[in-house]
Amino acid sequence: MPGRRTHQLVGTATGTVYAAYRAGTQNPRDRLLETAGGAVGGYLGSTFADYLEPAISSWHRGPAHSGGTGAMVLLLVDQLFKWEAFCREKAKECAAIPMVPAINPQGTVFVPAQLSPLVQLFNTIAELFWRFLAGVPNGFATSYLSHLALDAATPRCIPLLP
Repeated sequence: MPGRRTHQLVGTATGTVYAAYRAGTQNPRDRLLETAGGAVGGYLGSTFADYLEPAISSWHRGPAHSGGTGAMVLLLVDQLFKWEAFCREKAKECAAIPMVPAINPQGTVFVPAQLSPLVQLFNTIAELFWRFLAGVPNGFATSYLSHLALDAATPRCIPLLP
């Protein structure tokens, strides 16, 4: 039976690889941040099933360790893509330099705002945070499925339905 350490290693690896795959079209810095988010999500998701149903015996597998739950995770993939797009959009908003109106003889034009260094730092941190967060759910879901796959390969298997 795979132990906690095995689940963590496999879950972190699968979460990292899938998040890197999903971030493949991003620039290198953003790809690295999303991949790191996938690694953290993978680590957290790798033992989440055992958090819901503690592994006090080999018969601990109920609804959180079932094929039905795995199928539900797969059905939620579309929602993960929406979350990923939302986080990427928020990161772009944080990276954008705000424009302010300036009046000149030809009329009103928009010019870049003069931001204080503290505001610039905050915007940069927020952008990095949203990029990182875009990878977390991809890693979490993938590692949860890897947990089920590892448990399914044991003699006691996992139940098909809860």
